[in-house]
Amino acid sequence: MTETLHLISEILRVDIIITFGFYTIVFFLVRYFSKYKEFLNDFDRTAINLVIFSGIVFGMLWIIRIFISYIEIENEMDKIAFTQILTGKYSYGIWLQPLFWVLLSQLLWYKKIAKNIFYRLLLSLMFLVSFERMVVIATSFHRDYLPSDWNLGLKTIQILFGIFFKVLIFVTITGSIYLLLHWKKSFRNNA
Repeated sequence: MTETLHLISEILRVDIIITFGFYTIVFFLVRYFSKYKEFLNDFDRTAINLVIFSGIVFGMLWIIRIFISYIEIENEMDKIAFTQILTGKYSYGIWLQPLFWVLLSQLLWYKKIAKNIFYRLLLSLMFLVSFERMVVIATSFHRDYLPSDWNLGLKTIQILFGIFFKVLIFVTITGSIYLLLHWKKSFRNNA
């Protein structure tokens, strides 16, 4: 059960919330050069609502997963250790990252943040560079962790293809929701 909840929350976090950061950059570039600004703004409102909803669902799944993990622990000593991890001296390490995702996605409720290019790009950078990525980047540049051969990692084209594929998935999900909402609206108007 907890593995399924973890998988769903990771899909929400990686494929929707983080990818929204890439989408924002692409959206402002496309909107600047496009003549279909009304359609793009309407599509963007759907994308913003998707991220807001995903942030709420991610937070609820995270809390449910904590409670289920606690209930599934059978040993009393492990329950005490789990409680100390969640409430102890370094508990901010457990609580800060999920709260960061939820609060960051809920900032899009404010129209000033959602519509202003500067605030939106700043928000997208915060989506892209999270706490865990900052730790990974900082430790990967340490002398002991540098690779002996730089060909072991991903090539630039593979990284760009991965980013493009994630943005394509996000746009497909948002486009499906956009079409369903407009189909529902036109169906109500015709009925």
